[in-house]
Amino acid sequence: MLASELPVYRDTYELVSILMDYIMIFPKSHKHTIGQKITNVSLELFEFLQLANRCYTDREARIRHLEDFLVKFELLKVLLRLCNEKRIITVKQSAKLALLTESIGKQVTGWKNK
Repeated sequence: MLASELPVYRDTYELVSILMDYIMIFPKSHKHTIGQKITNVSLELFEFLQLANRCYTDREARIRHLEDFLVKFELLKVLLRLCNEKRIITVKQSAKLALLTESIGKQVTGWKNK
């Protein structure tokens, strides 16, 4: 199965797409600092999903890539929490992101434990 066909990949794509839209309207003082970091971290998530998907016969390698995903994913959630606390994103935007991140986290953890 192609990585892009996985539900977790589609949800991650949706998350990154939403984040790109939000970052475009970040205040200038945050766009090139935290906005750039969010962009870089979120794009790296795809790499880990693709690597994990390619390791369907090597469980240890798949788990390693999914653990790497989860480390970057936690960093992304911290950055998003910071954006919320500093009022760079709205409460409504934060809630939308929280739903997606919760779903993605559950899917990756389930895949890792499979």
